[in-house]
Amino acid sequence: MLKISEVYEKKYKTVNQRPDGSEYVTHLTRYATRESLVNRSYIVAVHPHEFTSPLTEEKVCESFPDQTKFCTLVVDGNSFRKSEILVVGSFEKFCELLRD
Repeated sequence: MLKISEVYEKKYKTVNQRPDGSEYVTHLTRYATRESLVNRSYIVAVHPHEFTSPLTEEKVCESFPDQTKFCTLVVDGNSFRKSEILVVGSFEKFCELLRD
């Protein structure tokens, strides 16, 4: 098993107040991580990941330190919710971990 830090969009509910005293709710999304275990034999490919959308790039800058590296793990899609998992870590790190 391989321990990874999966990146996902987490929704936050915020209650704001108008000048007249009434309240309204807004929802913000930010990137967060959660620890996961993946069976090494299910990993099909690993790709370095770079964000191309300016909006996504802004969310990443708010959520992670500068120079944080990301990879996309492609897993056998029949057993998972989705076949591509965005994870924290450099491509070189995953090459070392999966070298076996």
